[in-house]
Formats: sequence, C-alpha cells, structure tokens
Amino acid sequence: MRTRLSSSRNILPFLCLSGLFLSCGGDGGAMDPMTMDQTPKVNPFAAKPECMGDKVDFKKGQRSLVVSNLEIAAGNQGIDLDGDGKPDNKLGAISSLANPELEGTFKEKHDVMIPMEFFGPTSGDSQCTKFAMYLGQFLKDRDGDGKDSSWETEKNGTSKGDCNDYDKNVAAGKPEVAGNRMDDDCDGFADNPTQKTPASDAAAKMDLDGDGVTVAEGDCDDRATSPMIPTDEGMTPLAKLRHPAKMAMSIAAGTERCDGVDYNCDGIPDNAAQCNPFADANVKIDVQNVSLDAQSQPILSFKNGTVKGDKLTAGPSVFRVAVPIQDQSLELELSGARVEGKFRNVGNLTYLDNAVLGGVLQAVSLARLDKLEVSGFLKPPQSLFDAVFANGALAEVLRLKKDAAGHYLPDMDVDGDGIETFWATDPEKTPAFVDVCKDGDGTIIKNGDASHPNDDPKKRCVFAKDSKGNYRFVDGISAALKFSAVPAKLGDVVTTMVGK
Repeated sequence: MRTRLSSSRNILPFLCLSGLFLSCGGDGGAMDPMTMDQTPKVNPFAAKPECMGDKVDFKKGQRSLVVSNLEIAAGNQGIDLDGDGKPDNKLGAISSLANPELEGTFKEKHDVMIPMEFFGPTSGDSQCTKFAMYLGQFLKDRDGDGKDSSWETEKNGTSKGDCNDYDKNVAAGKPEVAGNRMDDDCDGFADNPTQKTPASDAAAKMDLDGDGVTVAEGDCDDRATSPMIPTDEGMTPLAKLRHPAKMAMSIAAGTERCDGVDYNCDGIPDNAAQCNPFADANVKIDVQNVSLDAQSQPILSFKNGTVKGDKLTAGPSVFRVAVPIQDQSLELELSGARVEGKFRNVGNLTYLDNAVLGGVLQAVSLARLDKLEVSGFLKPPQSLFDAVFANGALAEVLRLKKDAAGHYLPDMDVDGDGIETFWATDPEKTPAFVDVCKDGDGTIIKNGDASHPNDDPKKRCVFAKDSKGNYRFVDGISAALKFSAVPAKLGDVVTTMVGK
C-alpha cells in the first residue's frame, strides 16, 4: 500500500483501505442503535482474549499471503457486529462508487499491497489460528530518483515509471543521452532522438555487447561493458539480458526478472505474469516499517482465530495504528474487527477465498481524515467526520438515521452508553463543520470547550476525553470489506515510505 497519498486519485482506495484498518478494536458495552434496547449481556465489541498457540512474530509464520482482491461489500453483505442477526455495513452504500477505482488500484497500479502471515494450523479443526496484516511495498524506488517501477504508461505508451531502478540517471522524463547505448527515458529504445522510434544511424546498427541485437533492432542496453549479475548459467553482463524477447538466448534474454529492470525493452520493468504480485508465483513483497512496533512485532494482528474444517473465524480484535498520509500521521481508533473466510490449501500453499472483514469506523478516526477530497461530499480542510454529520450529504448516501432533532446518527454504539450525536450549528456553511457533540450519556460538548480534557489543539469536541483519559466519541459507521488472498513471500522491512 502507498502509505503517503497526495493526489485525489488515491483518495477512494485509501478510503476503502481505511475501511479495512478502520474496522478494528474497541471497548465498552453496546446497545442496539436502531431500537435502543438495553445493553446486551455480552459486549459484541469487546476484544476476545488471545488464544493459546504460536507467537505472532514477524516472518516466523508458517504461511504468507498477499491480498489479491479488495472491495467494499454491498450493503446487504457483511458481518453481524451488534448481535441482532443482520449484517452491518453502512459503507456498502458507496461500494458502487469506490470499487471500480479500488479494482484498478489492485489490478493495474499496484498502489495498495496488504501482505498477511499466518501462525498455526490453517486447515482442519483448530481452536487457535493467528495472523498479522501488513502494509506492503511492491513498487519500489531503489535508486531514489523519484520514480518507482510502476506499470503505468502515458497515452503514447511511454512508461510513467523507472525502467532501471538501480540507476538514478534513468527514469521516465529523463533526457535521452546520445551515444551511451542505454534507454535513459524509458521509452523502450536506446539513443533515439525521437521517442518510441528506434535510432537508425550507423552507430545504432552496431552490436557492441555481442548479444545479436543492435540498437536499431530494439536493443535498449547495448553497452560494451555492464555490471555482471547472476543467472542460471553463471555471472552474465546485464546488457546481454536486456533486449527484445524475439532474440531470446539460452540465458533467458528479454525475460523479466522482477527486480526493477526492464529486460524485454518495452520501457516497463517487472510487467510480466511471473512478476504479478497477485499471481501464484510467490513474488516477494517488502513490508513497510510502519507495520511493526518498536519491538518489530506486527501491529495489526488477529490473535484469536479458529478454523472449523476450511472456515476461518477471527475477532473481535482491538487495533490502534498510526498510518502516515501526506505530512501527518493518522492515529486510527478501530472497533470490533471480525474476519470470516475459507481456506484453500494446495500442497504447502494457502489461499484465502471469499473473506469478509467487518468492523466500525469510529468518529474520532473519521475526524482525523481531514486532508481527503471526494467530489460532491468532502473538501479539505473538512474531515470525513464533518462530511458525514455536518451537512448530511454523505449521511444521506450512507442511509443513516436521524434523531428527533434531525441530526444524523452513527449506526454502531461502541461504548454502550447510548448513541452519540453530532451536528453543525451552521449546516449551510461551505464547507460545514461539526461543532457540537453529544455523548450517549447526555453530556454536550462544544468546540473550544476547555472544561473537558482534549488533546486537539483546535479543541474540536469529537476529541474530548472522559475522566479516565479515554475518548468519549467512539461510536461510528459499520463497514465490511470483501477480499481474497494468494501465496506470496514476505520481504525485508523497508525504511522508506512509498508515494510522492
């Protein structure tokens, strides 16, 4: 996943992914938000204790996967969070809006990567199966030139990324250097004065690296000397591996090696079936350091799963995670996550099919998402919290109920003291902001109120705390995501953030 987002095209994927991360954790009792019945005897949002079994320790699991498909579940799909026998998923109302963009993110851009690692049995009856979820990195910028190994192309077919991610002088947008026998601008051709057109001068018709292909014939790396790299036939000059596959030699020239270098001279590295992170090829996915705590332990983990036959059930779990986005770190409070899915084991490989993750997007977390933009609903500096509860445009789409005063209500009472209410005293203002918060116990707090603990410098009411230092306003919106996962390999922890 790109954990630092700066363009509007990334907003919906992040919103969807926030549905994943904003679907976990919580405490306190719960009341049925629709009927306001008495608090259930069993709190449906309380975290289930960790079961006995293997320790959750990064890269020590028996099986690793990567989420290969992710979408917001439809409104009638999801997990029963509050114990009323019905699936809870208010976010499903925007599934048709968000899912096409999210599918493109997974299948084409590879902006979002979510590796997983399982600890303990994943087949047969097991009373204890644990797993961790990470933020992963597939598109890398190894040479620090500001371009990663993206598969995206311009309208003219020229790469948008980096065709040699080990050379900072090579990337899309760089000038083509005449005579160096390399593809500097990642259009697939070396030494060509016109993009996407091979050079045709006398020098271009020479074969300096002796691989049988000239620059004029499409060789994008014809250096007489180049770095030596290992192959099945021993150490081989890099240049001899980089030319069109039509002249493929026994050393697999022109075949992508999934290492950030364009070998088949189409200007794009790693864009072959064997390099697809969602294929069955066990492509290595690097894990980002924000996925681990100070002791290098996974932050997002389920430690109470069970497997009956091939069905996985896990949660409720408590997640609290800081996700970097743009220039801020968003500390997300997440409530009552549950996962249900089916395992499919093929040899020593494990697949997770038709899985659903459900939980609650808490009010305090929605309020922290204040640099996003969703056309017609959300405009910075307004937060997602404001977009839902201040003027009601998004609340109408989500089909939230209203109280007697006409204020939109969360559908999940996480802390069990009654549904919290939020509203803007000036809902016609553009953009409108929530400035009054009413706790389920009847306490009303307004923006700027200094009589209640509050860790927000602007003293927004949603960040008010109780006498024990806990956030008061944790009720929220139910969400459910559908996903599948396929085998992959976990790489080393990387220390740099992805995203420009």
